[in-house]
Amino acid sequence: MSKKNKSNPQTSAPTPEPAPLPPTGAPALWERPLVASVLLVLAVLATYAASVHNGFVFFDDDKAILYNRALQNPSLSKFFSGQNLGMFAPISWIGYWLGSLISGQEAWGYHLLGLLLHAANAVLAYWVLYRLLERHWPAFFAAALFALHPAQVEAVSWAAALSTVLFAFFYLGSLLAYLGWKKSPTPALYGLSLLAFVLACLSKSAAVTLPLVLLAVDAYRSGKFSGIQWLNKVPYFGFSLLFGAYTFVTRAQEGHDIEAASSAFSLVDRFWMVCQTLLFYPAKLLLPLGFSISYPFVKTEGLWSWEYYLAPLALVALGLLVWKKFASNRDVLLALGLYLLPLVVMLPFRTVGSFELRSDRYVYLSCLGVFLLLALALEHQKASLRYGVLLGAAGLLAFLTLSQTRVWKDGIALFQNCVQKTPEASLCQCNLAYSELLNLDFENSAYHYSQALKFDPSVVEAYNGRGQAYFQLKKIPEALDDFTNAIAGGISTPKLFLNRGKCLVMLSRPQEALSDLNKSLELEPNSPEAYFFRAVVHEKGKEPDLALADYSMAIEQNPNYLEAIVNRALIRVGNQQFAAAIEDYSRAVALNPRMEMIYNNRGYAYLKNGQPDKALADVNTAMELNPNYARAYQTRAVIYQQLGQAALMQADLQTVQRLQQGR
Repeated sequence: MSKKNKSNPQTSAPTPEPAPLPPTGAPALWERPLVASVLLVLAVLATYAASVHNGFVFFDDDKAILYNRALQNPSLSKFFSGQNLGMFAPISWIGYWLGSLISGQEAWGYHLLGLLLHAANAVLAYWVLYRLLERHWPAFFAAALFALHPAQVEAVSWAAALSTVLFAFFYLGSLLAYLGWKKSPTPALYGLSLLAFVLACLSKSAAVTLPLVLLAVDAYRSGKFSGIQWLNKVPYFGFSLLFGAYTFVTRAQEGHDIEAASSAFSLVDRFWMVCQTLLFYPAKLLLPLGFSISYPFVKTEGLWSWEYYLAPLALVALGLLVWKKFASNRDVLLALGLYLLPLVVMLPFRTVGSFELRSDRYVYLSCLGVFLLLALALEHQKASLRYGVLLGAAGLLAFLTLSQTRVWKDGIALFQNCVQKTPEASLCQCNLAYSELLNLDFENSAYHYSQALKFDPSVVEAYNGRGQAYFQLKKIPEALDDFTNAIAGGISTPKLFLNRGKCLVMLSRPQEALSDLNKSLELEPNSPEAYFFRAVVHEKGKEPDLALADYSMAIEQNPNYLEAIVNRALIRVGNQQFAAAIEDYSRAVALNPRMEMIYNNRGYAYLKNGQPDKALADVNTAMELNPNYARAYQTRAVIYQQLGQAALMQADLQTVQRLQQGR
């Protein structure tokens, strides 16, 4: 049997060695994490810089900041013992306080804080994704879109929404610290993560979703759920349940009837609304146009529009696609989790004291998941294509964000935009009318309040606002009707009863007015204007002593109340209390030295008090201020009569006659 030939080492082909991998070298400059962080900060500062010049909008800015008593005399005890707008958010209050330290009663300090926090959040978002994925490209792409997208303008450019960027800062910080703890399990990192989570919850209750995100992160890193993963989340879930439950308590304390508000939509309605909302936000993020502060849920003749009914089918189809194509793709599942989990408490399952069941700021954090999906879709393309898409998208989004920032210039610009986008939104109509009312544009204010009532007659606050506009337009009967409708609708404020009382006084219905003015003072005893008008009612009812007492109360509460001082002086003259009347008129002269009527009246009081020389001086001053003031000539004629100067008396009487005849 022949032996097998051994191969000849000199004639057989050598076994090829594996080809060496091409040298990777150092990453490109812009792919280094620190450089990427700097680029994100610069992009945010350049894009949002104009927002610093915006003002306040009187939609929560007034209640949360300008009229927040805790900020007027700040202290930690006030921040941690009160609640505002139905929310317990002491860390947000501290943020507002810092804004006031920067700019006082001007808005730019709050906008500057929002801008800086958003820049910090963009960096934190990048580092969270970078630590999770351990890849620069998808982390940077998603963080860049997070930084520049116009959907973020509401959270960044609205002073009251500082709570959103603030809670997101601690939320992302807690997540980053948790990732550090998973890599290096030290008590300090775990404690830092838990502390940051508590601070996030103390900034805004929306932070309660973080434990769910932490579970998703653990599943992403390990590929499965385990008992130990749940165990180390127990403190997080404990705080989450605590703050979540307390939110319902503070809402109720604020007067929000959650059950009544939620009953506006049935359970079936809520199903369609939730399904449509889950698709609404990604559509808005992918087609970044038509942003508004309000996206109302509107039914027409009891039916939703077609997209609501198709939304559940679309969600099922997307779910099947993910299950079949991406069930083993952890990156895609992570991105979906980052979209859905932070959003879960923002979905319109119930109405927890807010008119906006959908809002751009609700997706401030969740948008990161959508942007990560886009990044993953582009990740395997050529670098030139990927970065080309990134630069193009960044440029377009920055331009749109600059435009959207101008929408938040002030309340009128904001709600004009809202009315243009969704004219059927009574919330927008009502708040535009309120901004116009504050700007003394009473005609347009009345019109937009009417539009709000046209689309939703249940918005009783619109009756109150339109009544104020009508009152300023001297349409007193119309104002009275609106104030009556507001009271019938359940509004019970001292200002409302005062306003209706004023209308009744002006319509010569003093007895009806008295009931409203008494109610106003019962609700708010420190009201100089209510005392003033009640005094007017007493005067009309021939009760000078009661009128005198109410004028005195008005002056005690407001020592510079000119009308009350003058009216009290008139009553004192009628009561023969000339010295006291002179004292009142002298206070009035100090407040307004250019009003001829006050000098004339004080001159008359001086005359009755036996001081004709001072009387003559005052009347002459009145004539210097207004040479055609007939009453001053009449008063001087009386003075001349008492001084025995008949010729001068006759001359003044002739002047009175000439002025009264218009010659």
